[in-house]
Amino acid sequence: MSNQKCYYTFEDPSGTSFEYRATSLQQAMVIKKKLALDMGISKDEFELTSISKTRNLDV
Repeated sequence: MSNQKCYYTFEDPSGTSFEYRATSLQQAMVIKKKLALDMGISKDEFELTSISKTRNLDV
């Protein structure tokens, strides 16, 4: 199993992007769920916008 991390970018309903580094999509979804809980919104309101091996400097 690879331990290589990718960058996962999510966008909230207002259009704000959040980028996280994780070893798997499953780990990224857990991070997304925690962020949604912290913000007081549904995790379904976040949309996965990209997955990449390099950091997106536009975020």
